[in-house]
Amino acid sequence: MYPTHCWYVAATGAEVTDVPLGRRALGQGLALYRTPAGRVVALEDRDAHAPYPLSLGHLDGELIVSAYSGFAYDPDGRCVRVPTQPEVPYGAGVRAFPVVEQDGLVWVWFAGAGLAGLRHPPRTPWLADDAWSTFGDEWTTGAGALLLHENFADITHVAVVDPLIAPPALSAGPVPGLDVEVSETSVAFTRDYPPARLAAWHAPLIDAKEDELFRQREQGRFVSPALWVDSWDVTSDRRPEPYTFRFTHAVTPVGATTTRHIWRVSRNFAAGDEVSAQLTPLFREYYRRVRDILETMQRVLDEDGPRPEVRVAADAAAIQVRKIVGRMVADETTVLQERR
Repeated sequence: MYPTHCWYVAATGAEVTDVPLGRRALGQGLALYRTPAGRVVALEDRDAHAPYPLSLGHLDGELIVSAYSGFAYDPDGRCVRVPTQPEVPYGAGVRAFPVVEQDGLVWVWFAGAGLAGLRHPPRTPWLADDAWSTFGDEWTTGAGALLLHENFADITHVAVVDPLIAPPALSAGPVPGLDVEVSETSVAFTRDYPPARLAAWHAPLIDAKEDELFRQREQGRFVSPALWVDSWDVTSDRRPEPYTFRFTHAVTPVGATTTRHIWRVSRNFAAGDEVSAQLTPLFREYYRRVRDILETMQRVLDEDGPRPEVRVAADAAAIQVRKIVGRMVADETTVLQERR
């Protein structure tokens, strides 16, 4: 249902502390914790002695100790202490997952550990850059990961779903076509709009007049099955670089029809927590509406099954995303079959 040979975001860096955190991703339970040295560890969330989550245990230095059996595991997943006997049973341990923490996100590799070094998690440096102001939220959506990606790939729905937040350029008439670029594992697109006004909430952020027109550009990128990034650039003669909103979506399948969604909204203008506090409710309400819509779509698919859908020009990027994910899953399936 989803590729495994790529990095996925299991949590934000702020969520992982010296208190074990239980998470589920790609059908796998994870116990995440931070060692005294600050390293993030991801272990299989199941005691080797009994079907009990390690994430319900506690830390003893670098070790995580099961709250049921008392078995203690090191950051590599090896059981190093058993309370009832001096010897540790041969081979006792749990799976350890490769982890990279960067830009405020904790990335985990779910395929064979030996393959992790061949690929690196995508970077999102603006999330940790003081030149950008960022806010956001995270939650679980009861819909498959592909439904989320397809929604991000076509923002023309925003004008229908939430006219208040939508840029007026989206509803000014037929939207311009997409300039789509496709690689083996990614999709990128650009769409330039004729000069248009800004939304009522957007204009004051750059001191725009009510009837002032701005050149606007939409850019989106399916970076990997785990990450979608898009931008809305507003160009003005006031300064050389555009006023940019950048939207970051970390998409992690929990299971076939459940997805962990971490969303962030960043901007390179109107800096400060006060502006972020004003914008957060607006975007949180919008993304909650999107979540409700996607969960309704998933329910319809579960009840009625998939059917051929009418496609329009705005679906160009979404169609390519589905093709790439399908090809990645098929390639991994072929490799597994050949190994058997």
